[in-house]
Amino acid sequence: MSASKRLPAWLLSLFVTGVSALPADSLNHRVKLQGTGTPTVILESGLGDTLEVWNTVQPLIAAGCARTLAYNRAGYLGSDNSNSPRDSATIVAELRAELRRQNIKPPYVLVGHSLGGLYMQYFARNYREEVAGLVLVDSTHWEQHLAMGNQANTPYSSRTAVTLFMPWIMRREINDSVAAGEQVHESPIVAGVPTIVLSSTRGPTGETPAARALAARLQDEIAADFPSADHVRVSDSGHYIQRDHPEVVVEAARKLAGCKP
Repeated sequence: MSASKRLPAWLLSLFVTGVSALPADSLNHRVKLQGTGTPTVILESGLGDTLEVWNTVQPLIAAGCARTLAYNRAGYLGSDNSNSPRDSATIVAELRAELRRQNIKPPYVLVGHSLGGLYMQYFARNYREEVAGLVLVDSTHWEQHLAMGNQANTPYSSRTAVTLFMPWIMRREINDSVAAGEQVHESPIVAGVPTIVLSSTRGPTGETPAARALAARLQDEIAADFPSADHVRVSDSGHYIQRDHPEVVVEAARKLAGCKP
């Protein structure tokens, strides 16, 4: 049986190529909205993840507090495809266009996991007037180029998607991660953005002490780039803090959204 016949239809859709480079305002995204109120909490997923990665925390953030929005970036299940660059500037432009389409006005609390955290750093540093707060969930560092090699890719090294059959959108995001990081690093440092940096304290099986020390240092550097940041190392948590300790992510997002405890 061919590989294409073994793969489910939803996964095959992620391998589509040859699509046009659509303007940001023309892209439609799969969006999940929960809750009411302001500010709106935006949930940005990491490499290869869809909005379902927030299924546990989204309703808890929204409960009696704020409107929340999780979405799939272009190329992911239910969203339009695009051949535009997968760098920080383009992805943030597409997100802001979707927010306008949904008539969701700022301010926003941005919550970004992994590579999604890199994109949300760009958002916060370039559109400060729209941002009420920033939560970085084991975020990618601007120099942590996913194209560099296995060390940079350790959060994903155990994922079966990172194989011969890696979906095309993941390949493109990896390839453009260098440009995405450079755009963040070249963006202005902004003071006064309430920021909480959540860092994992354990890596994948087989992680060396040197790799763990490097991961910790990169998280320290991310926190240092946001002068008002609180840096929380989440005890006994791997890369997916929103799964290992969802209560920590919920508490951080609700705090910056001004919710009552």
